[in-house]
Amino acid sequence: MPETETLGRPVRQKRPGGRTADVTRRIHEAVLELLVEGGIDACTFQNIANRAGVERSTLYRRSPDRWTTIIDAIIEFARRETAIHDTGSFRGDLAATLHNLAKVLNDPLGPALITVTAALQGGAAPGQGERFWASRMERLGPTFERAVARGELSADADQEEIFSMAAGPIYFRRLIASKPIRDAWVEKVADEICKRYRPKA
Repeated sequence: MPETETLGRPVRQKRPGGRTADVTRRIHEAVLELLVEGGIDACTFQNIANRAGVERSTLYRRSPDRWTTIIDAIIEFARRETAIHDTGSFRGDLAATLHNLAKVLNDPLGPALITVTAALQGGAAPGQGERFWASRMERLGPTFERAVARGELSADADQEEIFSMAAGPIYFRRLIASKPIRDAWVEKVADEICKRYRPKA
């Protein structure tokens, strides 16, 4: 922890975030661990609190229900694992993003996240699925903006459609066809998407 001097005596200063940031991190980690170990049913406020080492009242003060806590953890996980890439081309940025997605789906957490998605589609927590998707598209925004500025995508390109078309084959191959996602497959998908959405001369 950084120190400054006052009248010759060091004074300890609080770190940015401090205890609140640490508690948030522990809660998010607890959610992800429980999802892998026991799925959605394991993610009760009591189990999350026990795993994170906090009081259950802490969770109630932060979120109205467990679904908000679950989605908060997934959004933060996606933020960490899907860093914004600037490779100098849309094709490079897209391929890097898809490689990150493949890495997540190949991880034990991947199938657990899909069960969450399925539950949301089934109406388990109205609005939470939309909240996650909106955060995902907002994070990808700079990738599309750079591509438009470089002339690699048209100004009216449908960003949601493009990402859906790109990510769809990755999800299908891993979760439906149950096949491993090889690097060569990801590169092929990126090539096809760029070819499909290349601006017409």
